Amino acid sequence: MNASATNTQAPWRLVVGGHSYADFSISVSPAVERAVAENLAPPTVYLNVFNEDSITVGVNEDPNQVLDLPFCRGNDVIARRRVSGGGAIYAGRGSAFLAFYLPIGLPGVPQTAAQAFPTILGHVAEALRDVFGLQAAYRPLNDVEIDGRKLVATSLKIEGGVLTFRILLNVKAIDTAIAARAMPMAPEKVKDKKHKDLGSRYTYLEQELGREVSADELSAWVTACVRRTFGEMALEPGALSSGELVFAQQYERELHEESWFHEKSEATRYSPIALTGDRIVRGREKAPAGLIWLSLLVRDGTVVKAIVNGDWHPRPLVSVAWLEDGFTGLAATREACAAHIEAFLARPDVEFAGVEPVHLITALDKALAELAIAGVSA
Repeated sequence: MNASATNTQAPWRLVVGGHSYADFSISVSPAVERAVAENLAPPTVYLNVFNEDSITVGVNEDPNQVLDLPFCRGNDVIARRRVSGGGAIYAGRGSAFLAFYLPIGLPGVPQTAAQAFPTILGHVAEALRDVFGLQAAYRPLNDVEIDGRKLVATSLKIEGGVLTFRILLNVKAIDTAIAARAMPMAPEKVKDKKHKDLGSRYTYLEQELGREVSADELSAWVTACVRRTFGEMALEPGALSSGELVFAQQYERELHEESWFHEKSEATRYSPIALTGDRIVRGREKAPAGLIWLSLLVRDGTVVKAIVNGDWHPRPLVSVAWLEDGFTGLAATREACAAHIEAFLARPDVEFAGVEPVHLITALDKALAELAIAGVSA
């Protein structure tokens, strides 16, 4: 238990809802986050039980890279791009979200991703043992597993003085054949995993228990997570305010747009500026925090534009744009681009937890090798 939190604090709001994962991610979640950041809502704990299957991809992902979009469209698989980090996640009907929206100034609330993942997810695993008797364990950087099978997926955002930590608990079965087709897994993604395919890597609560899970048990798990992580914090049942509902409608309109969904794609970023003779080169590398996708648009030996995608959790989110912008105008050489990467990751205002310069530079080397193969000096 985190002894720094006491019951002298004002109660936190507990909201229970029933949106799909995709709908929650592009409407309710950013609305609550904004309301808490602007002191329009109290610290909030949200339990949402999904009412249909859906997928979201992370804010720094290109859905063309991580999803089979023709398959998704042809099989009515809902997919959206959220406003938080992490990777593509398939969430099934009946599974649950535990989401924290907490000002980082509160006692016991982590202020960095490096602190948040082990602190919170270690306690999430303990709460699963408390309530369900499962031998769940935290697996760095951001999973909770049972014997290598993934039971919990997460996404994290620390922006505007608010920790948004979203914990997806697989409760019920999904069609793993559909999910695996919708989200083809890059080989690098599972090279350090015990189980190499979604069917064997995925597990869910009812399978591990051999029985159905009740709403009361999910509520007890939420309480146990809060108690273990933050102490004996009072939770007061509540609902979204009228202001939050307005925010949610606004975000739903904006984040449902195709322009937002494809904003990190090469077609969106490169096509408007590409000229005949330009080269696009690509490299990817697995870091402990996730898979990195790096591409460069190169013209006459100079980087015109760069895209850095992936499923890690940068802080602040805009720092990925800073990294990308810093490539513009550099010579398309290892010396110039690696120096930029090293200087960028040394900045005190940037946190790429679980990503070191070597990971980005390895992706860079793979991209520049494509120039060399084409006979262009790199």
